[in-house]
Amino acid sequence: MKVLKDVFFLLVGLAFVGGSLYFVWNKPAGEVIRVGDKTILVEIADTPEERAQGLSGRAGLPAGHGVLFVFDSHGLYGFWMKEMNFSIDIIWLSEEFQVIDIARSVSPNTFPHVFYPPRPVKYVLETNPGEL
Repeated sequence: MKVLKDVFFLLVGLAFVGGSLYFVWNKPAGEVIRVGDKTILVEIADTPEERAQGLSGRAGLPAGHGVLFVFDSHGLYGFWMKEMNFSIDIIWLSEEFQVIDIARSVSPNTFPHVFYPPRPVKYVLETNPGEL
């Protein structure tokens, strides 16, 4: 009887571990947002560390993907291309995800220039050039 009990708990434990691994491996890659008529799969950067890192150091970005920088309040948030390896569009968005401005095809060789929006924004989206 003890053997059956041990086997039962072993199977329950394995099912739990297997289910947990399934959810970790099949976790969505990010959130989906709509900007105008475009849908973009985004990683959310909403901590100071995530916002500081952004896309720096990466080799590239899959088509249809981006990083959405979420700020606690509206502001004139500047972006530069420090340690970037590819060009991007920097898109400043209102709280309603309306495009305020776009710096198009910003090249890594523009560093240390800082790009700013024309007015305070709540969100900034970085995508491959031409996504919007």
